[in-house]
Amino acid sequence: MALTDAWTCILFDIDGTLVDSAPMVIRAFEESLGAAGLPVPDRDHLRRYVGPPLHWSFCDLGYADDRASALIESYRSLYDSSFLDPLPFPGILDLVAELDEAGYPLGTASSKQHYMAVEQMRHLGLDARLDVVVGATEDPGCTKATVIADALGRLAALGHDVSRPVLVGDSIWDVEGAHEAGIPVIGVGWGYSHDGGLDNADAYAADVDALRTMLLPRG
Repeated sequence: MALTDAWTCILFDIDGTLVDSAPMVIRAFEESLGAAGLPVPDRDHLRRYVGPPLHWSFCDLGYADDRASALIESYRSLYDSSFLDPLPFPGILDLVAELDEAGYPLGTASSKQHYMAVEQMRHLGLDARLDVVVGATEDPGCTKATVIADALGRLAALGHDVSRPVLVGDSIWDVEGAHEAGIPVIGVGWGYSHDGGLDNADAYAADVDALRTMLLPRG
C-alpha cells in the first residue's frame, strides 16, 4: 500500500475530517445517557466516541445488548435534530473544490448513517463536488471496510478508475478500515484521533495545506 502522487480516486471520512461534528456528537451522548439515568462521563472522555460506530462506543461505555440498543435509538433521535449543524473545517471546502476541478473522482466513506451523510453533504453544497456519498447501513455486518468497498464499487460503476485509491481520515477506525479494505490512508491532524490512533497511517497531514500537497499533482 505504497503512497503515490498519482491517485485515481480519493475518499474522505466525514466526522473529524470534513466537518467538525464533535460538539453535536458529545451533546447527544450526554443527553442520551442522562435521559436513561446513567452516569455521564466528562466531555474529554466522550470525545473519544466522535467517529467510531455507535455500538462500539456504547459497549466501550459499559453497555451491551438491549441497553446498548436503547441508547443507540435515543442517541439517533437526539442527533437527528442537529446533524446538519456542524461546519466544515477551515480550508476543506476549497481543497475539495480544487480536487474536483483537477479531475479526481471523489467520494465519502463514513461511519455515520448513510442518509445523514447524503443530507449533510447536500446541506454543505459538497454533493456537487462528490461523485458518490456513502455512509453506514443498519446491517450489523457494516464496518468501515465495507463502507469503503461500497464507495469504491459505486465509483467503479460510474466508470471511474479505482485502481489507486486513498482514504483521508482522522481516526484509528479510518486507518484500520482502510487497511482491511486494502487501500492506503492519510491521517489528518485536525480531527479526533487519540492514543496514537494514526500511528499506522500510511502518511500524516498536520493541516489542510499539507494534505493539499499530498493529494494534488506536483509540478
